Amino acid sequence: MRDALEDETKSPTSVAENRGDDHSHSERFRPTLWSALQARRISLWLTLVGKGLLRFNIEVEGLDLVPRGEPLIVAAAPHRNWIDPFLILQVLPPLPRTYFLAAADATSNRWWKRLFIELAGGMVPVASKGHLNRDGLELALGILERGNRVGIFPEGWGAKPDPEIMPLKRGVSFLSQHSSRRVLPIALAGTTDLWRGKTLRVRIAPPLDSLPPAADRHEEQAYVDALRAVLQEAVPPQPEEPRDGRKPWRWLTRAL
Repeated sequence: MRDALEDETKSPTSVAENRGDDHSHSERFRPTLWSALQARRISLWLTLVGKGLLRFNIEVEGLDLVPRGEPLIVAAAPHRNWIDPFLILQVLPPLPRTYFLAAADATSNRWWKRLFIELAGGMVPVASKGHLNRDGLELALGILERGNRVGIFPEGWGAKPDPEIMPLKRGVSFLSQHSSRRVLPIALAGTTDLWRGKTLRVRIAPPLDSLPPAADRHEEQAYVDALRAVLQEAVPPQPEEPRDGRKPWRWLTRAL
């Protein structure tokens, strides 16, 4: 599932300059009682589907490193399959809410995809045309301003060796710099190929301090390079293959 913040030809500075005082784009992400109830419904639904119907064995390390109540930029890698954002939504505490930005052309091109994403919740489709997508960046900043977490896959998209994490895009440094939010690194393993009963592993690393507002391009690049090193170090071991060789429901790999 493609990340909507993957590219970078538009100037990040121009995005900040054009935001102005209009926060209407983020009004729907204002925390409310209904939003909190919806977050808990999403967590329960994903647990019922993931562990009940699909019988995934989800192993999580570092959950105690997630600061309670703090809006964070959730940066996850390696991103290899559609299930990655839903896996993270399931394992993180439901509040503050976590919203993943996803490319609209990848999530809204079939009615059943739209239905599944609507039921699952936590996914916000945005246009993915252009580099360092302006709408996506503005929306991500608005989500953070409202006290929520925003989830991204900073590798972007394209040919990706597994399990090596590709060089990260600078969108994550831009978000940290302009929101003053810390970045929570989350490493994944086992999501490339899926089947019913598959073991999926999630390892959470300590949050990285936010990038100073006055950081230049070199500091932005150094920040994403440091984040990549943390993610690469945190990647869990790949799960073992089933001893009996059985992999039921192999179609799950390409379900979305």
